[in-house]
Formats: sequence, C-alpha cells, structure tokens
Amino acid sequence: MQLGYGFPTRFYTEQGFRITSPFGPRPDPFNPGQTDFHTGIDYGGRPRGTPVLSTVGGDVFAARTYSGWGNLVGVTDAKGYNHLFAHLQDMLVKPGDKVARGDRIGSIGSTGQATGPHLHYQINKPGTGVRSNGYFGDPDKYYFEEEVENVDVAIVLGGEVDYFNAAPLRDRLNCPVFSRTALGQLAKVSNIYVCGGPVEPIKAAAPKAKIIDLSGSDRFETAAKISAYLKSL
Repeated sequence: MQLGYGFPTRFYTEQGFRITSPFGPRPDPFNPGQTDFHTGIDYGGRPRGTPVLSTVGGDVFAARTYSGWGNLVGVTDAKGYNHLFAHLQDMLVKPGDKVARGDRIGSIGSTGQATGPHLHYQINKPGTGVRSNGYFGDPDKYYFEEEVENVDVAIVLGGEVDYFNAAPLRDRLNCPVFSRTALGQLAKVSNIYVCGGPVEPIKAAAPKAKIIDLSGSDRFETAAKISAYLKSL
C-alpha cells in the first residue's frame, strides 16, 4: 500500500472502515447545538469486535483505560510521535511490547465517551503522551515512511518544548526524533544527540552509541547549546 500523506484513511478504508467524524471542528456529539474540535479521525462502519491493526511499527507505551478515551493503546514510532487508538473493546498488547505495521492491537469498541462502536485515531507530538491537546494535527497530513530498522543518527528529546528547539538540528541532520517513551528503539543507533533531559537513560538504552549532549539546565540553555552546535558544523 502507498505510504506518505493520507495513509491512515487508505489503510482503514481498505479494511472496510469509513470516516464517521473527520479531524477538525464538528457538531458536539454530546451537546446538541454546540461545536467542538475533533483532535483525530473516527473510523466506523464495522461491527464491535472487528480487529484494529496498527498503522505503524514501534513501542507500545500505553495500554489501559483512560477517562474519555476508554481502552486506549499508544504506540511510539521511530520519529517519536505517539499514535493513539481509542475506544477499543479489548487490548491485545501491553506497555513495552514492540509491534509492526499491520499487527492487531485490539478490537473495535465503544468504551469511554463514545456514541457507538468506532476507532478514534490520533497522532500526538513527541513528549505529549496521551494528552488530548498534544495532537500533531490531521492524521492524514502526517507523512508515513517505511519502518526504520537501522538508524545511524537520532535525536532524543527531554520533553515537548525541546521538539521546537531541536527542529533546526533535525532539519540539518535529516534524522528521526525520539521521545523518552521510545528509548527501546535506540539500541542500534550509532550517534545520538540528546536535546533536553538527563543523559544516563540514553546511555543505558544505547550503550554502544556516541552521545552528543546538547542539554542545558533549562530549555533556554538547551536552545543555546543547539544553536552553538549548529554554528560549529
């Protein structure tokens, strides 16, 4: 199947799903006459218990019940983005598991705040976990790539704010960005740039990697270190 932009909708509609609620402003399904902002895409049209397959490979960082979300599975991809699969009837993975694109992670349900069986699919930015306001944007505007098996260079963030500080370095190095929830994917990375947060967990996750520590005591010092490093290249 073609990757790139629009992949989630192609992925699910080929399995017989249809979009029941797109990303963006919509009538509030729980408050007639009002509007809300939908932070993902809802895929429905399939019965309760229909398998839900992961759009990405990566590390499972969440698999439990959340208020509103219901049963939710979260998968961190190689770039550090968090893919959320919510309202599941059941969850077939647990935190720490590794999944590949196309693996079954659960089944369609209506747990949490839902009007009927469907999958709420949302992509969150690195460092935002399952926060509803951490969304990347329209999932169909996220660029899906082939799964990364061997990465030579990577950036690890300390938190959400460091994503913006590290953006110029990411563009210069043309490398993936990992959040702290994806440290399990660093074992084979050769060169790691740490942009925020402690270095020790990175060394433990990738003991053979060369670590370039660009973290400061706060986000401003981190930004200054990254800027100075870029000028030295």
